[in-house]
Amino acid sequence: MRRFSGWKVIIAALVGSLVLAIAPGPSSAQLKLVMAFVPSVDAQRVLATGSTVARMLEVATGYSIEATVPTSYAATIEALCAGRVHIAWFAPTAYVLGNARCGAEVGLIAIRAGLPYYGSQILVRADLGAKSLADLRGKRFAVVDPASTSGYIWPMVYIKKKGYDPNTFFSQVVQAGGHDKVVIAIYQGSVDAGATFGDDLTGRPELEARERVVRQFPDVRQKVVVLEYVKPPVIGYIPNDTVSFRKELPAEVKEKIVKALFRIAETAPGKEAVWNLYQHEGYADYDILIKKYRVDPRQVPSLDAYFNPIRDAVKLLGIDLTKIVR
Repeated sequence: MRRFSGWKVIIAALVGSLVLAIAPGPSSAQLKLVMAFVPSVDAQRVLATGSTVARMLEVATGYSIEATVPTSYAATIEALCAGRVHIAWFAPTAYVLGNARCGAEVGLIAIRAGLPYYGSQILVRADLGAKSLADLRGKRFAVVDPASTSGYIWPMVYIKKKGYDPNTFFSQVVQAGGHDKVVIAIYQGSVDAGATFGDDLTGRPELEARERVVRQFPDVRQKVVVLEYVKPPVIGYIPNDTVSFRKELPAEVKEKIVKALFRIAETAPGKEAVWNLYQHEGYADYDILIKKYRVDPRQVPSLDAYFNPIRDAVKLLGIDLTKIVR
């Protein structure tokens, strides 16, 4: 496992640079906020990079901000709903679940590869010899987490729309707990195939899950290959990750965090920090979504409505949200 003892030095350098780029907000040190990050990849890595972003937000807002990585997507949602977390960097389905559970409010949508959406992919062991989804019948399959959009919801809808019952198609479905862990499970032969984030939108290999383990397993791209991309016309692309808030958080606090993240993402150290976190390149609010990315306001009347395709997918799968988030 990679060691992160050098992160303290990196964090100090990044925050030091940020102080020169962003004027500190007014004194608000008495306000303490907890910011949670979903463990979509190795939790230690997420905490290290998330802590960098938290320090930058402290500089920009004057708030005291603690970074945390709960044990699962569901635990992140529950922490927000219970008031133990105020800001959550939710994956899209996690946001939908948090919104249904306790009215979590989306503040920003991440931009990755210049787009506010992304895709999913089905990976297989190269030596399996599979040519299409049909070849996975009766095989062992890894997913990320029931609240993961690209690592569970989207591939399961895709499989269903292809004419197969995702509940009986595989001999075993394993919850790996992270996109990197799905890749490792396939690589090591614990499963035959699995679902992770990844698409052919950009042709940039660093924006898909196998890149997360390439240092540990340099030949991962040869041994774990893409079987099929989960994308249109079978199913649409996925709304990107969110920065979401506990509903009860004062509006002025939410606004200040949103504005600070916009500023941070425009600085060199800020760009590096949000990229290292979840490969974000920047953020969009509702106005940017409509004006820059030409989302139809008649179909998407609010930032929350941008996630309605996920709600439709959840209904199609017959998922009981209360069983995911108790």
